[in-house]
Amino acid sequence: MSLRRKSGVEEPKRATDTLDCAGSPLLFCKEGENEMARLKERFDFENGALAAVRDAAKEVTGAYQYAARGLDTLKEWVLIDFGMPNTANAIHKLAHLQPQRFDVVGDLLHQRHILQIYPATAEYEGRPDNLDGVFESIIDMLQKVEDALRECVEICDKNGLYPLGRGFENLQMENSASYEKFLYAWQMYSEHEMSATSFDGWIEELFEEEGD
Repeated sequence: MSLRRKSGVEEPKRATDTLDCAGSPLLFCKEGENEMARLKERFDFENGALAAVRDAAKEVTGAYQYAARGLDTLKEWVLIDFGMPNTANAIHKLAHLQPQRFDVVGDLLHQRHILQIYPATAEYEGRPDNLDGVFESIIDMLQKVEDALRECVEICDKNGLYPLGRGFENLQMENSASYEKFLYAWQMYSEHEMSATSFDGWIEELFEEEGD
């Protein structure tokens, strides 16, 4: 504890006395307040470019959240209603990639001290009658993610935030790889006369070959 001398006697300082920042992190630091004020004067987080990126990224996060919820719901139907555990597992793994990817969105935003917003997620209400409908729903979810990411890239580049734009492009590439894989699986199911058992065995091999 810091001491002060009064009439030849050292007394402890009161908590209300002024200390510099190094004195105590628990006490108010006017210097730090002034620094934050200058930061907010230099960077407008509520309007302009940074706010535009924040709002666009909110849509990306929401698209990922919706995909995660929808994919896990589809996984349940494929497993329980269709009796295809390998296909269900492939969908389940894709569902669990979505939170990992929207965590990357947060990392990108934090490079410019931008807040990540997690919007409310609507319940997935679709109920495909067959595997064609399941694959169509998966592609629709991935397309929604793609559309939101593309908007983020455009806004970042328009405002000169090129590193963030390239980061969102990397997420586009990851999403596109998932899109391609499930589009291929859908094509195999649609264009080849395969029983549910045969297709379920084939899709397991597909994902094993690609390390998923």
